[in-house]
Amino acid sequence: MREITVGVVAPAYVNVPLWVAQERGFLGRRGLAATERICGTTHGVTNALRNGEVDIALTAPEGSIADAEAGGPLRVVAGLTDRPPLSMIALSRHHTFEDLRGGRIGTSSLTEGTRHVAERMLAAHGLSYPADYDFALEGSHVERWKALQAGTIDAALQMIPYDAMAVEAGFTDLGPVAEEFALNAVCVRLPAERAELTPFLQALAEAAEWFRGHIEESAAIAAQRTSIEPRHALRACQALAADGVIPRDLRPSPGALAAVTAALRSSGLIPPEAPEPFDPIAAAVDYSYL
Repeated sequence: MREITVGVVAPAYVNVPLWVAQERGFLGRRGLAATERICGTTHGVTNALRNGEVDIALTAPEGSIADAEAGGPLRVVAGLTDRPPLSMIALSRHHTFEDLRGGRIGTSSLTEGTRHVAERMLAAHGLSYPADYDFALEGSHVERWKALQAGTIDAALQMIPYDAMAVEAGFTDLGPVAEEFALNAVCVRLPAERAELTPFLQALAEAAEWFRGHIEESAAIAAQRTSIEPRHALRACQALAADGVIPRDLRPSPGALAAVTAALRSSGLIPPEAPEPFDPIAAAVDYSYL
């Protein structure tokens, strides 16, 4: 049995296919055993991958794309989330996006993941960073939930099922993320061992397909992994199974990846397009392991 370490931000519901692959034997039948390492932030997972502390990372792809664009060894080999299952949750005194002007928005990273999704969402409602609000580096959605409860931030994007839990607790749901954005991807550090990576991706794809046909059973697995009430776990898995959230072939849609590269360019993390632009997707994405 090959032992592999998979870096993740937190016990987040976007990782349900991994949990299903572990619990239902899709990994074991391919001679693999996966242990999760929780790193707390998206950039923390990227750093762990770069430093060789994890074999595979399930995290935001921005760090790997920026690394590859700069000539580094990180690559995106599959996608797990094309439409982020997130909602902007605010303190109860805030009723509109305009109320967030001058506020603090919680995020897991200043260079990856929810920072870019939140920035794009706020821009669509007339708020620009840094003129109209500040980002507060709080960590994963679990830590952002704690910060919302403590009142130290004004709003944050919250993962399923924490969005529903927040509404029940009296917080304001300003709305879900509606656009495509590759929030969660499978990333590796080259040279990657094909005999290990390809079976892992096959198991993940099989688990994602099984999940879609067994939502209640998957919710039971997720509830056990996260100590979340079964009703919330079921609602979260139903949302995750919706069309367009998990790419069926584990290949992110062109639009979801284009949104990521646009965000990287707008934040200065990769160079702006030149007359003969270097294609960061061509440099960073390698589907040959699927």
